[in-house]
Amino acid sequence: MLAPAVRQLRCHFRRAPLRCRNFSDIDSAGKHQTPIVDFLWNKRKARSQGFKLSDAESSTKLRTLVPKTPQQSSQSVTYEFSKPENGWLVDKYRNPWGHVRPGRLFEDLDALAGTIAFEHCRTEDPSDSMLLIVTASVDRIKYKHRPNLTNDLVLSGAVTWVGRSSMEIKMQARAAWSEELFMESIFTFVARDPDTGRAAQINPLTVVGAEEEAHFAQGDRRDEARKEQRKRHKEAGGVHSLDQAGVETAHALLEQATPLLVMPALANLTDVLLSETKLQNTFLTMPQQRNTAGRIFGGFLIRRAYELARSTVHIFGGRRPIFHELDEVTFRLPVNVGDMVKFESAILYTSEVMDVDGRATVHVQVTAFVIKPENKSATMSNTFNFTFGLSENLDGSGSSVHGRNIELRRVLPASRMEAYQIVERYMADRAQVKEDLATK
Repeated sequence: MLAPAVRQLRCHFRRAPLRCRNFSDIDSAGKHQTPIVDFLWNKRKARSQGFKLSDAESSTKLRTLVPKTPQQSSQSVTYEFSKPENGWLVDKYRNPWGHVRPGRLFEDLDALAGTIAFEHCRTEDPSDSMLLIVTASVDRIKYKHRPNLTNDLVLSGAVTWVGRSSMEIKMQARAAWSEELFMESIFTFVARDPDTGRAAQINPLTVVGAEEEAHFAQGDRRDEARKEQRKRHKEAGGVHSLDQAGVETAHALLEQATPLLVMPALANLTDVLLSETKLQNTFLTMPQQRNTAGRIFGGFLIRRAYELARSTVHIFGGRRPIFHELDEVTFRLPVNVGDMVKFESAILYTSEVMDVDGRATVHVQVTAFVIKPENKSATMSNTFNFTFGLSENLDGSGSSVHGRNIELRRVLPASRMEAYQIVERYMADRAQVKEDLATK
């Protein structure tokens, strides 16, 4: 026989009206996320009170554009891990080895960056409709060292570059007692009209001083690089975004895979085909994973991709992985509640020399597809690129092993498409290293 409390709960469910398709309720969306995400989403809701979501009048009205400084939309949050009464908070962010879970921080970074983007786009005119702010890409999340869960941590961010309808937000994380950063990242957002779905003009950015001007100039260069990459991708028929030198490098790499493909008994024992490094998982998205717009929260997708990427590196390298950075995330297609999502991961390449500090690195890509069995279709929604190191010791202790102290297996392609995929990522990482050396 059921206990009284259980009987009462069962009766409550029977009486509850079914509202299965309404997933845009901000009041409950954040309750299923981390405490930081819940706090930020409720803060965003409070700031949007009194403004129109959309209507015919506001969609045709020219928005009021107000130049803003980075300081006017900057935000920060503090994790008070040091307080004894916050043991429950520590537990939410702790991994099995007592370190901070990077995947949880990714969710919070996405929510905080989105709140900053919302604040920059917001006007003081209640007749202006609220724009739809969409994460376009995450260019980098650099993890400089693993934070300690005994210290309070501070996440902060500010807008550093603005185009006509897009903006870059520089995010940082540090221990509360220190100015030394343990994590940096750059998020790119685009603003869209909620009625038409078209790009919407946003408030310009006013920069003052050498540092802000330098950040803005870097944003200009990244924007031009993205445009050039899209142009090359279009010229290549959507196959790749490589220039002629990159194409030749990819063909040479495929040639090096001949022994492994044709006469594997004679191939180098440290060579492995990309296809042999793959892992995958498939899951159904749930209402508890939604964001304030009723779609699947981008931070959740980044976390799930990270967890698959980490497992892929662990199985490949035979040592506990140490996260270095999330190199690039692209959001091509929104993921809705109830979608079936398939994640596929693969090691693209390894290196003993790519890292500016000389650490051995393993570079893995995760691709997400929205699958519709009824239509027999699978559409790419996201790509995620990660860089990991491997622990110095087999028991997982120590920092990332130096490149001179380990021989990593070489990953080779079995097709031209795989060769293009490897070289594209390698070239992008080389460009990032060049940028790091220029700012060191």
